[in-house]
This record gives sequence, structure tokens and C-alpha cells, in this order.
Amino acid sequence: MKAIRIAQVIALVLLAIYLWVFHNVNPEYISLPLVISMPPALIVLIAMILTWLIAWLPARMKVWRLQRRLKQVTEERDALAARFAPHGHGPGDAPVIPDRIDPYATGSGSGRRGDDPTDYL
Repeated sequence: MKAIRIAQVIALVLLAIYLWVFHNVNPEYISLPLVISMPPALIVLIAMILTWLIAWLPARMKVWRLQRRLKQVTEERDALAARFAPHGHGPGDAPVIPDRIDPYATGSGSGRRGDDPTDYL
């Protein structure tokens, strides 16, 4: 398991132990306005869940938005790559410039280049 998952499981177990102890210390019910009577541990649990949702939802929505944008940008990049890729060539086929022939070279194989005055300097 990843370290963050282990930390989350440990935190969840500690929260459950805390709520169990909290419920055993406060067995009486609390009556909230417009809500049925509940044990204090249940009220604390509901408050913790709501707080977690309030913190988690905006971050998750931003991640979803960024994932959608990344998908769009990737599709646009692939479309442009397909549009500007050379047709008829494979991915490893690059155009090759043929070797250039030295215009001053003579066919005799001697080191002389004909009438080039730089040979005499």
C-alpha cells in the first residue's frame, strides 16, 4: 500500500475509536431543532462527514476540469501532428540529403584541386 493510504486507514481507525469512546462517555441523546434526537457521537460523525465533503468536492471538481482540459489538449495535439506529418513516410523514414560532391576534386585522386589558387598558399 502507498504511505498515504496507510495514513488514511490509521486515521479512520483512530476516528472510529474516538467516536466509540465519545459515545460511551456521553450516552444521553441530544435534541436538535427540526431534527430527531441523536447521540452526540452521531452528530459529531455527521459534522465530520459534511466538513470532509465541503473540503473534498471543490478539489475534486478542479481535478475533473483539468483532466477534461488535458484530454482536449491531447486530442488537439494529435490532430495537429497528424495534419502536419509527412505523408507516405513511416516514423523512422527521414529524408536523406545525398552526399555532396566536392566540385574541386579531380578524378585522378591527387591532392590537387585544379586551378584553385588556395592550393598554392
